[in-house]
Amino acid sequence: MNKAQVIQAIYDVLDGHMMIPQIDAFHEDARLNQDLYLDSVLVLELILNLETELGMDIPDDALTKDDFETVSNLADFLMVRSGNAASESSKNTNLVTEQAMDQEQEEFEDVKVHCFVSCICDIIKPHPLVDHRPFYFGVWDAEIVINQQHQLDYHSETLNHDNFRHWYKALYSVDVSPWYDKTLSKSENLNKLTSLVENKPDHQRVMVMIDMYRLPERENKFNQNPFPHYVMLETTDNPDQWMMLDPDFRWEGIIAKDKILNAVASPAVEGGYIFDSQQIQASQPQAIKAYYLDSFNADHNPMTDAVRNVVNHHVENALWQALPDALKQLPVLAIRKYAYEHGIAFFLLEKGVDLDVYNPSDLDSDLDQNALEVARFEEQCVVIEQLVESYKLVQYRAMKLAKPETSDDDRAILVQEITEILDQQDAREFSIKQHLNALFVEWCSNKKIESSSIEELVEP
Repeated sequence: MNKAQVIQAIYDVLDGHMMIPQIDAFHEDARLNQDLYLDSVLVLELILNLETELGMDIPDDALTKDDFETVSNLADFLMVRSGNAASESSKNTNLVTEQAMDQEQEEFEDVKVHCFVSCICDIIKPHPLVDHRPFYFGVWDAEIVINQQHQLDYHSETLNHDNFRHWYKALYSVDVSPWYDKTLSKSENLNKLTSLVENKPDHQRVMVMIDMYRLPERENKFNQNPFPHYVMLETTDNPDQWMMLDPDFRWEGIIAKDKILNAVASPAVEGGYIFDSQQIQASQPQAIKAYYLDSFNADHNPMTDAVRNVVNHHVENALWQALPDALKQLPVLAIRKYAYEHGIAFFLLEKGVDLDVYNPSDLDSDLDQNALEVARFEEQCVVIEQLVESYKLVQYRAMKLAKPETSDDDRAILVQEITEILDQQDAREFSIKQHLNALFVEWCSNKKIESSSIEELVEP
């Protein structure tokens, strides 16, 4: 099979099996996410269909890669898997390689994990008195909702941000005050938003929940419908255009005011807050310690527990076809685990480690202590990356379980594999927590405060 035939197979799956609305944008250099609107779940579905259509066995390490930027990249990968010689690297493939290298060199502090947290931390990052990293303590094990349909629910009416608001005040002395009034109509809240944005002082931020699905000009990796997401808004010199600040996706730009208001008007979203950088005061070590203790789960991992709960319910009730949808929002939730990088980095910086000495290339006994600390940090970042990416392996097997032609024997094997993957996820996360907690205990000792009840993390 040559590359043209593989590309045709990709087209046939997208058009015939998946029936994606953006099929007219298909061509060899079309980007899977930005042009064809395939999020990570749809890419897994595409690969599963191609695995069947082309008679391939796709390895797990391929599923955790994020380098299928274009149709051509995916075709090249499949050519190698099918035993054919890979085609010459195209200009676009080289571009993807360069982008991947750039991504590896990004500073760890730019990882996106939680839109609400990213927005309110935006005023903290440049402030000389405080550090935004401790605030991410509450993200790695943030509440996971399983709805009445036994599905993971990224956006639920039962969720609120009161705990984050409480600790933000405790750490930085800043009030995060809700302006959105659920007792008012949508149009009244839109008028309220317009007034706040157009009359706010420079030191105040106005945050609002929008439906990202209604802003197709905004590229993102999670093309969900709806997609609730917090951003901040400011005016521009043009009254018909607003500046939208999206710290979580590291994006800012000018968008027509009416398009933004249309995204806010979505019935799927409601919420907004104001906060003021003039209130910022230095964080106290006792407050940081209290927040860490409040956030740290020594004996369980809520996200993996939730995934196991959902899988077990669907397996026990033979709800095979419903399982992929039940796990559909897992990629949006999994990125919260990058918050561990913030926590580890905070404690290392507090002990004087210079993290700008990045990616040490040659570890040996002659390296100084700082380089060794950075090397350990890098090792933890690799484990965190594996933790985030390995949830895809559960989703992929859930998709296989849902296929009508899957036999009972194969389903039993797949269920066992999911169980083993989740056990591995627990082991990874407990190892991260042990490393993090050792740094916390050392930090408490250096600050001459008691580390309280979790000086030793006991493995379950």
